[in-house]
Amino acid sequence: MKNRVTEAGFAAGVFGSQGDLAALDRTIGEQVEKGSTVCELYASALDAVSGCELVPHRVEALKTVLKRHAVRYTLHAPIAINLMDEPHFDLQRSAAVASIDLAAECGADVVVMHPGRVAPAVWVDSGPRLLAMERDALGRLGDRAKAHGLRIAYENMSPNRRVIAGAEVSYALDPKELAAQLAALDHPAVIACLDVNHAQQGAVLRHFDMVEACAALAPHVGHIHYSDSVGTPSTIVWDDEGERLFFGIGDMHSPPGWGAIDFDRVAQVLSIRENTAIVIELKPNHYAHSAAETLAAAKAFGEAINGLRAVSG
Repeated sequence: MKNRVTEAGFAAGVFGSQGDLAALDRTIGEQVEKGSTVCELYASALDAVSGCELVPHRVEALKTVLKRHAVRYTLHAPIAINLMDEPHFDLQRSAAVASIDLAAECGADVVVMHPGRVAPAVWVDSGPRLLAMERDALGRLGDRAKAHGLRIAYENMSPNRRVIAGAEVSYALDPKELAAQLAALDHPAVIACLDVNHAQQGAVLRHFDMVEACAALAPHVGHIHYSDSVGTPSTIVWDDEGERLFFGIGDMHSPPGWGAIDFDRVAQVLSIRENTAIVIELKPNHYAHSAAETLAAAKAFGEAINGLRAVSG
């Protein structure tokens, strides 16, 4: 069945002022005025957690800001969380717990996390064991999320500079492999976050069919990150975000039509879960000149997933 996308809006804070709640207040208000119905907060940009413990007075100040706006909230946990990091596992799990607890305080109903990644040699030696370790940890975190009325959305990874340099690898570069891990876990409070931009990058790097990979992940998808990219791997020397855009390198976070993603084809294969939100992740320069058209495209993408009409991007 389709008819599952219910909200569309922007991420707030990941590229903004660290800990500036007044700026966050203005940003959310502006996004709502543009027509956003969901806002994704970034846990590490709120100054509400220190040493994996919530800071009560900051959490209360944050909640005061969030209550001013009639919008659905989701939360992106720190990208650094890694449930395959054995030497620091207790710290990583504490960071994940803090993220879930912060999401609950914020009134968010989804907390996005990134899957595990390790050095290539470690993966060769211990891949199956690490996948099992991650499932066990994620299941326990899922229990905590469920108790809070939350869902954890596990996001397919992008081939970042560490991956390109050969220092790190993740099974979740391929949405099909993420689907297999989530199927093996089979937890009601753990879903997939499909980042279509990341899927495009992974497809170019690993030479798989991007749309087929999205289709494989679709049964688990309950959250979507929306932006465009060419998918060119970060294998050349580049110095700033303008050069990233110019060459079409890596995690561009650009508006639809600025990259190579066929959003029409992706929409056709996404029969996804109830109450799915589309969260737009744009770099500040793109937001400044293309926010309105990108939000309109994201809403049309949601309508296409729901089977209402076609979309081009």
